[in-house]
Amino acid sequence: MKEKSGRRALTRPLVMVTLVTSFGSSLQYGYNLWVVNHPAALIQDFYNNTYHQRKKVYIEATFLSFLYSMTVAIFSLGGLIGSLLSGPMVDKCGRKGTLFLNNLLAIISSILMGFSTLVHAYEYTIFSRLITGVCSGIFSCAVPLYLAEVAPRNLRGTMVSVSALFIVIGVLISQVLGYEELLGTKKYWPILLSLPGFLAVLQVIVLPSCPESPRYLMIQERDEEKARQTLKKLRGQEDVEQEIDELYLEHISEKAEKEMGGLKLLFYRGLRWQVISVVVLMSGHQLTGVSAVYYYADNIYASMFLSKKEIRYIVLFSVISLVITLMVVVYIIDTVGRRALILIGFGVCSIICVLLTMALEMQTTISWMSYASSSLVFLFLIAHVLGPGPVPILLTTELFLQSTRSTSVALGGFVHWLVNFLMGIIFLHIETLIGSYSFLLFWPLSVATFIYIFKYIPETKGRTFLEIKRLMSAQLARRIQVQGHPAKENLKKRSAHHSNRRKKRRSTIG
Repeated sequence: MKEKSGRRALTRPLVMVTLVTSFGSSLQYGYNLWVVNHPAALIQDFYNNTYHQRKKVYIEATFLSFLYSMTVAIFSLGGLIGSLLSGPMVDKCGRKGTLFLNNLLAIISSILMGFSTLVHAYEYTIFSRLITGVCSGIFSCAVPLYLAEVAPRNLRGTMVSVSALFIVIGVLISQVLGYEELLGTKKYWPILLSLPGFLAVLQVIVLPSCPESPRYLMIQERDEEKARQTLKKLRGQEDVEQEIDELYLEHISEKAEKEMGGLKLLFYRGLRWQVISVVVLMSGHQLTGVSAVYYYADNIYASMFLSKKEIRYIVLFSVISLVITLMVVVYIIDTVGRRALILIGFGVCSIICVLLTMALEMQTTISWMSYASSSLVFLFLIAHVLGPGPVPILLTTELFLQSTRSTSVALGGFVHWLVNFLMGIIFLHIETLIGSYSFLLFWPLSVATFIYIFKYIPETKGRTFLEIKRLMSAQLARRIQVQGHPAKENLKKRSAHHSNRRKKRRSTIG
């Protein structure tokens, strides 16, 4: 494959790396993210029976609901832990090595989940779910980081977005297999929760044949020859000196950031706006109101007097639509750009938050308004996966250079899982107090995120990581000058002072 105008072709090794990591790791993450929602009644019944065997009494309804909520929330807590572990792991074990080790842990977590009904203890099931969350937290950070570093700059958005696509495919598969006709039964629900172990085994077998990130090899391991050979394999050509030179320039330019830990990164002045951008982007993913939309979707469908089976097919159709939308994103993200997609997504989500509040309030008096509400829910989810869903993690990998990228991705993962965990705990209490008006709480947050991205996040498509950093710095410098930063005034004063001193020296000499 030849390089044309600085653009690299999609080679067979790149396709293999993308599909292996996305199909094996991202699909596991998506599957585990949603799988406990379908056998909810079965899990609660299991908790009740195991408690009765020990205490000879059944669990109170309130405590039973709390245990199931803990089973759901503990996954996000595990994801939070996993995201924090991912930073040190990818730097010490490498990007590919981290994925390999995490798949070994995923095999163990799947085995633990499979033995849930044999152990007869709800504490055991909740703990197993925690370990599954840790694995998912590492996957959510390590996969996009690995794909962003092996991809050529003109295909970076496409390859990272494929991982987001497989997350939604994992959700879709978990929904289908969770049907009562398949594995959503009293006998088979532990098998349903343990199925990702087969993907983990496949990953352990196939991953050793994938190359390590050439950026990691060149800049962090300082093995230029190995990085060159890896690039030749990935690009399908012998001449990779242009990329080697880019890596060398990046290696030289980031001397001040090398070996920077999490706390140093947070407080390092030179990366302050990048850190703020990561926090805004990754929290914005959840603060669009997507949690509220998922919660209200079931209530809206129920208000349409649909049967349980009909609701099931509507939800399935919605997820299939999200998969198709993400396929479109994969195709256009490196031509349309990141900014356009994420701004459209946040803009539409913020508008629908207001419209949904109005529609839900009118449902009680206008019978057909439930159909309008369901249409708005569908449009919201489409807008979310168009930009706020897949783009923030991609931008997080692009705003930093090599030595700090792993820390930034871990920070982004931490923020994402923390907000997700807090929303799972807080939202139901908010909804109980103010009902559908809870959407109005998300509206200003979504608008604020839109404004921040519009002002401070540059377009990154087709640019090297070094170019993106320089563009970010230049853009912020221009905004500071436009706003009349005091430094500019000080510069003028110093220039005038030196000019006056020169005039005095001339008059003295004369």
